[in-house]
Amino acid sequence: MQPLLLDERILGDGRHVSTWATLVDGKLRVDDDEGSSGTLSIAALDRVMVRYGLPLDTEIRLDGDALELGDGRRLRRLRHHAPVDATGRDYLVWERSGEAPLAAIATHVTAALRYLVMRLAAER
Repeated sequence: MQPLLLDERILGDGRHVSTWATLVDGKLRVDDDEGSSGTLSIAALDRVMVRYGLPLDTEIRLDGDALELGDGRRLRRLRHHAPVDATGRDYLVWERSGEAPLAAIATHVTAALRYLVMRLAAER
């Protein structure tokens, strides 16, 4: 299964790092080029997206790379250029069967997922 790019960022020292997600044994595996990695339940991803996401405008076309998570659930990376933005932004879109898609700025969601992975690793 192809990993889904969640976020790209530049660190203080100028290095470019990316955060990726894959489905492993029914869980979301989050891997960061900086070294942190771990798995989260799909329910944890759902809670993050419900917390940060807002309903996606029905006129926005759902395209871009997606990670199929089973049971009609999909996490998608979407590049959108709103008229009020100087340039396009990356969003993560949470699609659930029978429900309106939720969208949130990719950097916000990815930061929350990385935090949860680090917290779980620290508890072990």
